[in-house]
This record gives sequence, C-alpha cells and structure tokens, in this order.
Amino acid sequence: MGPASAPGMGRRPHLIDDAPLPEPHGLVGATSQAWYDASTGIPGPAFWAVVLGTESARSARYHRPSTIVLAQVVGFDSLVRRWGLELAVLGVIDVVRVLRAGCRASDYVARLADDLIGMILTETDEIAAINMIERVRDRCDQAIELRAGEGRVAFGWASPRPNRALEESVAKAEELLRRDLRRG
Repeated sequence: MGPASAPGMGRRPHLIDDAPLPEPHGLVGATSQAWYDASTGIPGPAFWAVVLGTESARSARYHRPSTIVLAQVVGFDSLVRRWGLELAVLGVIDVVRVLRAGCRASDYVARLADDLIGMILTETDEIAAINMIERVRDRCDQAIELRAGEGRVAFGWASPRPNRALEESVAKAEELLRRDLRRG
C-alpha cells in the first residue's frame, strides 16, 4: 500500500479544476482540508485555497504582479520506500526551510501535499520569480541529497496575463512543473 492509499491519508486537492499533477499524495497525518501542516510548520491546502482567492482578487483589482510557484520533491515515493516516511518528510521540511528563506515575509508558502509546496509571490512578476527559483533550486536539491542521499526538487511557475485572475496561473504553473518532473 503506497503513501497515497494509506489509511487516513487525504488525496491532493485539485489546485484548480484541471487535472491533478501525477502521483498525488496526501498530507502526512492530515486531510486535504488542513489549514496547517504541523510537520513543516506552514499552512496547508485549505489556507492556500483561501489566500489564492484573496490574492487573485487583489492582483486583478489593483493590477499588481503576483506569481504562483509550485515546488515538488521528485521521487518522494521512492524516498519513502527506501528510507521510510519519517526521513522523506524530514527532507520535505528541509526544502520548506530553503523555500521560506528564499521568500519574503509578504509571500505565502503552503504545503499542498506530502511532496508539493505552493507559493504565492506577491508583487513579483515572472522574471523575478524565475530569479528566486534559480537562487533556491540548488539549495533545495542539496537539502534533499544531504538528508536522503538522492533526489531533487522540480519547479513550475506562472503569472497571470494582464486583467486575468491569479488563479488561472495555477494551471500553467502545473504544466511547467510536469515538464520539469519529466526532465530528469
């Protein structure tokens, strides 16, 4: 029985109404409706849904830039099988620390599933978001490698087109994440 089907494990929430990302996982010891993820100390999927709606409205109304960034620990299932759930989660915690350090206090970071972190970078266009991702990518990969001896983190990002809702950017960010997952 894999992590996604273990008793008490919720399924990854749909970030929007499009198809979910491949190999969904539930939050460890929580449901997809969790407001807070105790293992990482950051908000959960329910918080993400509320903030995404709020920031989408703010961004559209005031024509302010915002960018969605998704980060996924590649091979989380294999880390669980090889090293156990506890060590795999510790790797995710290490990645969350790197991501939080790479974000500003005004940005939002939430754990959306065992292996998936969502970020809303406020007042940030796509170019600045890509720069942030490049600053943290190697450190995230190193955090996983130090903890588990292998692994990497894949990223997807997107900003809304002018006069469009931030929520619409999630699908593009998911697509870029899928591409990065296939790359290696």
